[in-house]
Amino acid sequence: MQRAVGRPLANLLEELSPDASVLVLGCGECATREHFGGAAQCRDLAQALEAEGVDVAGWIAPRPGEATCNPRVVRAVLDEEPALCDEADLILLLACPQGEAAVARVTDLPIIMGTQLIIGGPTGGNQVSVQECDFCAECIAEAAEGLCPYAFCPKHLINGPCGGAQSGRCEVSPDRPCVWELIYRRLREAGRLEILERYHDPVSFEIDSPQEHDRQR
Repeated sequence: MQRAVGRPLANLLEELSPDASVLVLGCGECATREHFGGAAQCRDLAQALEAEGVDVAGWIAPRPGEATCNPRVVRAVLDEEPALCDEADLILLLACPQGEAAVARVTDLPIIMGTQLIIGGPTGGNQVSVQECDFCAECIAEAAEGLCPYAFCPKHLINGPCGGAQSGRCEVSPDRPCVWELIYRRLREAGRLEILERYHDPVSFEIDSPQEHDRQR
């Protein structure tokens, strides 16, 4: 079960381009049961954004029990609302990081996370969910166009590729593409290559909140 909290509205507004049209997407599993990305939270966030002058294309919440960490669910719910997807410039996602990885597989729309994970664990849709999240304390997949280099890369490199990749293939596992090659291509297509100039601190799995330490005991 995942547990997350909504990011402050002010922080989201800072990340949104003034002229961007936003599609709010939730999850029918953990996010619905834990009240951080169900239909009510999607609706409330969409209304809050509109009140701040943000162009909201709409919001979508999968039916209860349908997990956004399942790419098939994501594809189905987006296919049901093609007009919203055509109008939107980006997806504001109310789900766990595994949901972000699944959505990135289905659509080329940029993804901004509207939640911050505070407790990781198996997702409600773990039977078919993507396994591309190691539940770091601070998610860096958003800056990498939905691909987590820590989880994807066998060397867990988070500030660029090693020198061993050949022809876009991973040195450790040549049967798979180098995740940094994929990240570069996505950022290039999105016109966001400047993100590669950022330095990311080493991954931490610590929980800063004393309350969360108590819950884990």
